[in-house]
Amino acid sequence: MSEQTLTGRVVAVTGASKGIGRAVVQALTLQGARVLGGARDVMGLTEPGAEFLPLDVTDPASVQAFAARARELGVGALVNNAGVGSFVPVQDITPEEYRRVMDTNVLGTILTTGALIEHFRARHAQGLGSQVVNVTSDVSGRTFANGALYTASKFAQRAVTHALAYEGQGYSLRVTELRPGMVDTYFGDTQQGEAHKAAWLRPEDVAQAVVYALSAPAHLRVDEVLLHPTVQEVAYP
Repeated sequence: MSEQTLTGRVVAVTGASKGIGRAVVQALTLQGARVLGGARDVMGLTEPGAEFLPLDVTDPASVQAFAARARELGVGALVNNAGVGSFVPVQDITPEEYRRVMDTNVLGTILTTGALIEHFRARHAQGLGSQVVNVTSDVSGRTFANGALYTASKFAQRAVTHALAYEGQGYSLRVTELRPGMVDTYFGDTQQGEAHKAAWLRPEDVAQAVVYALSAPAHLRVDEVLLHPTVQEVAYP
């Protein structure tokens, strides 16, 4: 069977204002999808085939407003991309920083996905499938010094992804974990295009992996995609 077309499909994307999220929006619209992008700051964001709404994935009310619009559009896929980083020794992790990272990376994934589950169940009752792609990290299965908080959030996000896959199988929900290594973005309060990132993955590389997962034939579930730049040391979970 051939791959599924994205033409006319509705996809919701979180963390859509820059970096990987913006690249995902652009890649999906180029494939003919209609995209609803959410981010904390959407001022000035425009993209043919997309609309943008303010979204704080840690705020249940904000998530519900975003999900309501996604349902109105007939959303059939969700890309959970919103995330933040924090890299400090264990003794320097504060309750405030713990909540900032865990609320964004883990609770945000749970809230945004949860707000669309009944909609995805209703699609199943109509004979339609749905998809969720969670953009986590290659460190969702390993850790390193100063990475306790960030990797803990990614381990947890991986666990949420796996549990959702088990639960969703009963209502035709295909779930993919996308695990990129080093990507040239604004992540960690850095700037995109810095010289030392020249050989890293581009946001467009990750976006194409999202397109691949969402374009897979209906009989095929892409459980996980792990991708690294060739300059990054080989690493597996």
